[in-house]
Amino acid sequence: MANVLITYYSQTGNTEQMAELVAEGAREVEDVQVDLRPVENVTPDDLLDYDAIIIGSPVYYGTMAAEIKSLIDESVVHHGKLDGKVGGAFASSGGPGG
Repeated sequence: MANVLITYYSQTGNTEQMAELVAEGAREVEDVQVDLRPVENVTPDDLLDYDAIIIGSPVYYGTMAAEIKSLIDESVVHHGKLDGKVGGAFASSGGPGG
């Protein structure tokens, strides 16, 4: 069974709704266990437990939320140990400047 982590940051709830839909789709795949967690409930150590990691963020001035970037930056403690994992990302934006 494959373990998938879907983590996200959502200030207004829009990215959270998207994350829930991504999780719904992933759960339709046979032999997949999905964990849906806000980024504040995920540590770099948690990333080691999953076969796939999907990250969602709103876009602020063309970049990801600071909370998401922080998790990615902190994951460097596991340099090389995340190789081979499947990765995915999704984003939401409120306007063309995003």
